[in-house]
Amino acid sequence: MDPRRLYSAIVFIPLLYAGIRYSPPWLLSILIGSASLLALWEFLTLYFGRTGTLVPKVISCLCAVLLLVAMYTGYSLALNPWLLGIVGVILTGFFISPTTMRQRLPLWVAYPFGILYVVVLLGHFILLRQLPHGIALIFFVLAITWLADTGGFVVGLSLGRHALAPTLSPKKTIEGLFGGILFSVLGALISHFWFLPFFSLRECAILGMGMAIIGTLGDLAESAIKRSVSIKDSGTIIPGHGGVLDRVDSLLFTGPVIYYYALFTGSN
Repeated sequence: MDPRRLYSAIVFIPLLYAGIRYSPPWLLSILIGSASLLALWEFLTLYFGRTGTLVPKVISCLCAVLLLVAMYTGYSLALNPWLLGIVGVILTGFFISPTTMRQRLPLWVAYPFGILYVVVLLGHFILLRQLPHGIALIFFVLAITWLADTGGFVVGLSLGRHALAPTLSPKKTIEGLFGGILFSVLGALISHFWFLPFFSLRECAILGMGMAIIGTLGDLAESAIKRSVSIKDSGTIIPGHGGVLDRVDSLLFTGPVIYYYALFTGSN
């Protein structure tokens, strides 16, 4: 294990906790928006390379800012299901054949796709914060998603024998997936007693299991995109962890899922 991962966690976790726990909604939205823009820039740099795309990248970021403001103010086309459906269709293509999808997808489509895939999905944390128990829900998503990642790493490293998706992420194993599910379910049950009483134990167990699986899909989705351009990490901004996009790839899926679950079940 790269020791820089531990050092980065020691520095960033307290800052992240303080930012979520004590920041007013507008400031937290700015922090989430900033992370979204960094991840979008990484995505566009990853997809197009480092040269020749400055103007469309800047325009994409400006469009992303408008969308983030719309999400914060409660008026956004980002919530239209067909927009998120487009993301799902394109990601499915990358899952099936990363290289073929990259070759067949018109280059200009990557700009709006990047905005929807990175900024709109991560922007759902702005919407989560606006729910009555928003802070608790954000902590729940972060804790369970990262517990699943940790469980997958620990169990996969020690017991992993069977590849989960060898063409997309050779190091991920089926055993690691089950380890991630175990860690996330235990974490979800603890969350019920600690700070999430409005979700029942049964709900927490189901959500923990579901988030581990959905988060893995989010991780594999980014892996498929990186595989299409033969790049290992989206960036180097976080020592030992790669780029911002590398750290939020699972959250891009788990955040919206918990938001819509809490919204439609009224358990927020």
